[in-house]
Amino acid sequence: MKELDFLPEWYKEGRRRRSHMRRQYVALALIFVAMMAFNLTATHKAGKAAAELAHFEEQRMRAEGTVHEFGVVTKELNQLKVKADLMERMDSKIDVAAVLAEMSCLITGPVALSRAEFIAEPLSRPAPPESGSAVRTAGTPGTSEAELPFGRTRFRIVLAGVAAHPSHVADLVCRLDESSYFQRVYPSFSRPTKIRIAGAAGVRSQTDAAARRGSETLEVTEFEITCQLANYEEIDS
Repeated sequence: MKELDFLPEWYKEGRRRRSHMRRQYVALALIFVAMMAFNLTATHKAGKAAAELAHFEEQRMRAEGTVHEFGVVTKELNQLKVKADLMERMDSKIDVAAVLAEMSCLITGPVALSRAEFIAEPLSRPAPPESGSAVRTAGTPGTSEAELPFGRTRFRIVLAGVAAHPSHVADLVCRLDESSYFQRVYPSFSRPTKIRIAGAAGVRSQTDAAARRGSETLEVTEFEITCQLANYEEIDS
């Protein structure tokens, strides 16, 4: 049998149109939900990225501060190195206390010093090759003068005073010459002289005559000895 369709065409068209509109609404809703989800995800990621960027910016600022402090410390360290190098070059490397202790042990007996001088002198330039001699600091073999620091100098020692007898001066010269602290010891001069010492009473005299009676004149030997501190040695080329 043939089915008869009594529904009008406009009704069928309306139903199709409404069905199409529902599909469009569902698609639009899905698109809206997807856009909202994407927007929320993007907002979360953007916030996270902004937080990481702020953290990196803070780290960058700390790193810049550290680099600046490192530059300042490096500059101060270089300045201290320059000063330390200068002080190292100016240091004579001489133990003055040990030298004075050696002198106090050697200068004994009836000998009195009136003057003791330490005179720093630069080391002389190496002699020409034909002379066969050169000067270097003791304990540093093979060091040329150009490589020597500014502070490594030769010390000339001048001792002046009086002794009870010329033999005491000769004994002092011998003791200095035998000591490992000194070298090239020689007397500059040795001559007799007179000195006046106070009497034993120690009371101020009322007259010059009494003062002369309270003093005593002694004949002594005035001397001056020159030597060099043995902080270097001469070697043959």
